[in-house]
Amino acid sequence: MDDLAQFCCQNSPCPDFGRRGAGNLTVTGRLGKAKQYRLLYCRTCRGRFSERKGTPLYRAHLPEDKVLSILEHVHEGCGVRKTARLVKVHPDTVSRYSRAVGDHSRDAHDELVARSPETRELQMDEKWSFVAKKEKNCDEGDPEDRFRGDCWDHVAFDPEHRLVVSVVPGERTAESVQELVTDVKERLDGRVPELITTDEYAPYEGAILEAFGEEVVPPRTGQPGRPRKPYKVAPEGLNYATVHKTRAKGRVVEVVKRVIFGSVTTLEKALVNSDVSRTVNTAFVERHNGTDRNRNARKVRKTYCFSKDWWIHRAVTFFTMYSYNFCWAVRSLKTEAGEVRTPAMVAKLTDHVWTLVEWIKRPSVQFA
Repeated sequence: MDDLAQFCCQNSPCPDFGRRGAGNLTVTGRLGKAKQYRLLYCRTCRGRFSERKGTPLYRAHLPEDKVLSILEHVHEGCGVRKTARLVKVHPDTVSRYSRAVGDHSRDAHDELVARSPETRELQMDEKWSFVAKKEKNCDEGDPEDRFRGDCWDHVAFDPEHRLVVSVVPGERTAESVQELVTDVKERLDGRVPELITTDEYAPYEGAILEAFGEEVVPPRTGQPGRPRKPYKVAPEGLNYATVHKTRAKGRVVEVVKRVIFGSVTTLEKALVNSDVSRTVNTAFVERHNGTDRNRNARKVRKTYCFSKDWWIHRAVTFFTMYSYNFCWAVRSLKTEAGEVRTPAMVAKLTDHVWTLVEWIKRPSVQFA
């Protein structure tokens, strides 16, 4: 019998839309020149669709093994032209599938990590890269430079599980920080994390207070004049601290820690409860930044593989960042028995190490 547990109806008006393992799907035919792909039928809405719908392989003209080879090369840090030479395809083909797998990875992450109930601690940071040319070489009056220049990955990282909770690629602005923190709040289902650590980038304080703060409505005083507007205060249990590093000749010579929300006492308690942190730091997210630079050729420093197109850059960012959670066995997460584990396994989001093929071929829900 066909195992259809990973599939769901892709017809948005269907009552069973997006429900996996609902028992509403059957195999009603075969597609492809060799009839190698299954045609699925939904008994609820009577819709039919290919088993490859919702994956980067949908409507692919290349053989499946060649598409998978392209994406495996990209995943292992090969640039576009290098991948094209190795797989013997046109560079535009590599870019096209890179964009498709990026969209798929973002949708898969939104479903698989829609909630992260195990996350208690967060470290946030921004990682620099650029598209086409560096910001200092861009012309504000040139429309073609609108999507060129510096590009920052705003990353929210769970250090206890080594889990990438959220990524927002874009300009280093307060709006990007606000988008990141808002997305994190949704994935925590509104829960207040026990500890948040960032660098001293100013927009974090306002974004964290806006997202997690409790609104206070000042009482009316009865005095003349306009009444005070409602404002937000940090909730009980939230500890937010920053790290400022002073460098000399490329080395850190001083680290200054500052408590923004909470108190020294509550911060120390949060550090005692943490499985990994013994002091205020951003070491775990910074270490992941290095890992991602190694896995994404576009972000290696001083390379000819830098991105030439903003949308491809964004897509490959989602691909390497989000597949990391399920496909990358982190050395420091090994059990005492030597069993390898991924961040998603430690966060109880899955029970095994995913292969890259499994990540690519799992259909994501198609809302369009």
